[in-house]
Amino acid sequence: MGLLSRFSSDSEPTWGKVLAGLGSLAAGGAIYWLLSRHLGWHRPKRVRVASLYVYPIKGCKGHSLSKARLTKWGIEDDRTYMIVNDKMEFVSQRELPRMALIHPDLPTSKGIMMRVAPGEAADPLLVPLKVDGPEKKVRVWEDWVPAIDQGDEVAKWLSSYLRIDGLRLVRIAKTAQRTTDPKYGIGETAFSDGFPVLVTSQASIDAIRRRVKNAGGPVVGIDRFRPNIHVEGCGPFQEDEMRSLSLPGVQLPLVKPCSRCTVPGIDQQTGTRTTQTGGAVTKTLREHRSGRLMAQSAALHKGFFSESRRADDVYFGQNALVVLDHSGVEISVGDIAAVAW
Repeated sequence: MGLLSRFSSDSEPTWGKVLAGLGSLAAGGAIYWLLSRHLGWHRPKRVRVASLYVYPIKGCKGHSLSKARLTKWGIEDDRTYMIVNDKMEFVSQRELPRMALIHPDLPTSKGIMMRVAPGEAADPLLVPLKVDGPEKKVRVWEDWVPAIDQGDEVAKWLSSYLRIDGLRLVRIAKTAQRTTDPKYGIGETAFSDGFPVLVTSQASIDAIRRRVKNAGGPVVGIDRFRPNIHVEGCGPFQEDEMRSLSLPGVQLPLVKPCSRCTVPGIDQQTGTRTTQTGGAVTKTLREHRSGRLMAQSAALHKGFFSESRRADDVYFGQNALVVLDHSGVEISVGDIAAVAW
């Protein structure tokens, strides 16, 4: 009894100290987390270029590159071609998800080879390059951009494969000067939605993939988000707060969060979507990446997300400008980019 009594009296303060210590650790951990969030601890000074992508025809399948030349319009050959309807307005996977199954080769001085996914019924077609000739104004969102029509043969090929009349393939004219929205800095782009480069991170796509899977959705690849520069070495969605990436010869200011439509809900291998709104992918983005939610957590772009018109939009990736030190700048997979916060 004496031994038990002595053990109890000795143990009680010992366990009390342990519990008190654990409480202190928990409190310290919470404080550390808050400081990390607000002061930027654990923000990487560098990230690695994990992959590079170019999409010669807007809305069609892209190419993974080991290295890429940069121009004021972004990665060389990116979205220099575009499919338009009979009103000369661009079409995309939003309306025609089968565009995902058009797999053009990289452009050459001879032109661009049109191909489709294996198993699809359409013969390859070489479209000779046309850079001269009558310019036509084509519409990309609110911009009317000079372009050169690439001929009747490819027009028939597109209309047949995509099952809609009146489609044409155009190439951006050499005279084009399509400026980006001046609210976000000075830049130019070709037929991209609005900015020359889209940056995403591996940690972010991993996080979305897990959430979509947990929601019973499909396996989500980065191809659904169509980035140009995909980086690794940062935490999930840390690119949201990055001000710029710098590589030898080029700076990439990350100026505007990228709002997403229903394209991430389209399976890029089959050209189909489960529902008109993209199913589990769009639902997951809305639950975790809506403007309404981002306004609560964002720092760098808090004012942007706080605009009421953005409340129901969903966001993934960052639009970037291209500031070149000189022409001929190339970047490669494996390059290290310095991060400015």
